[in-house]
Amino acid sequence: MSVEQQLLQPSELPFDPMQSVIVGTGMAIPDHCVTNHDLVAIMDTTDEWITKRTGVRQRFCCAPGVGSSELAIEACTMALADANVLPSDVDLLVTATMTPDEFVPGIAPTVQHGLGLGQVGAFDIRQQCSGFLYGLDMADAAIVSGRARTVLVVGAESHAGYMPYGSSWEILRGQRTGPPDAAAYATATESRAWSVLFGDGAGAVVLQADPDAPGVLSSVLNTDGALSDLIRVRAAGFKQQPWLDIAQIAAGMHHPTFNGLELFRQAVRRMPEAVRHVVDAAGLTLADVDVVVAHQANERILDAVRKEMDVGTDIIPSNIANSRRGSQGDGCWHRHYPQQHRPVWQHNRRNTATVVSRTTPGRPHPVRSARVFHRIRRRRPLGRAPLSPPLAALRAHRDHRPRNSKTGFPRGTTGNPYYP
Repeated sequence: MSVEQQLLQPSELPFDPMQSVIVGTGMAIPDHCVTNHDLVAIMDTTDEWITKRTGVRQRFCCAPGVGSSELAIEACTMALADANVLPSDVDLLVTATMTPDEFVPGIAPTVQHGLGLGQVGAFDIRQQCSGFLYGLDMADAAIVSGRARTVLVVGAESHAGYMPYGSSWEILRGQRTGPPDAAAYATATESRAWSVLFGDGAGAVVLQADPDAPGVLSSVLNTDGALSDLIRVRAAGFKQQPWLDIAQIAAGMHHPTFNGLELFRQAVRRMPEAVRHVVDAAGLTLADVDVVVAHQANERILDAVRKEMDVGTDIIPSNIANSRRGSQGDGCWHRHYPQQHRPVWQHNRRNTATVVSRTTPGRPHPVRSARVFHRIRRRRPLGRAPLSPPLAALRAHRDHRPRNSKTGFPRGTTGNPYYP
């Protein structure tokens, strides 16, 4: 018996098959902006050195006492308002963060309570740079399987606490003038290869079930644990007894370690690979893709990816220079996707057939992950627009396959027959 023959038919399912569609986005950024010129005052670096190597010119940092949960709540509130969705309508909350307010619990219950969602399912995921893509995949799976109709996904990071600036934070926050303490200056300089990348922020999206939407056309998530040493934080682990002590802090084990050269190589190879994988799986070509929302880790990485894929900044845009904020390698890795997706969404919100691909190299275990979908906004006041040529071609290409009797879409062969 073939795989398709073993799959349940639509009439046998205990729910009506649905597709997921993004109906709203939101973001949150702290007020405090730290420029490259500000960092020059606390470490041995220059604006030219940072910009040439990373493309970053400024980043936003949380004040003491502000954590990723506050940023997540703000971003989610904006996303719900943008989608015209009430908190009581949300069935599931997925939060992606590597910088929770406290070690236990994660931020999911705090965000759930702060938003007034009620006692719905809520959980954290820790996939570092690729966390938001994993969250989207989980949200889509919940909707397609009938387990949820409205899902809120948020990525939020507060990396300021990671930054080894010590007493120099007082200079960055304008509480005193320089010079910095000699020890703080030396520590900050030692970390400049990675600390200049990070900032804080959050981004959120609302996904809803829609039987008429094309939804997610294809998706791929991969992990390569053999490369888990490329980024590592050795402190605060339960192989150690006690799990955290003064000796670990004194040894600097609570600071991240990076293999920057190998990370660059992996990102440049795996991001285009992932995009091509999902595009091929969707029956499309790169020429059909309107925008690739890529991990904003480093402008040199994006330049190399654009060159490898033979596309320009119109296809792979960047907000690295002036909006550095996220744990996607830009200071708040997980949120960076919805933060960058929001301007794309606002610009194209009336275009019902924008083909979007998202991709990221994950950390600390390198991951290639990507999704391609047609972004369709539900309940648009202008009515439904005609199919774009890429979507029409996709439908025609798959007309020979068995179709879902309830949705009218072709049934695929990738394990879920209800993706169009």
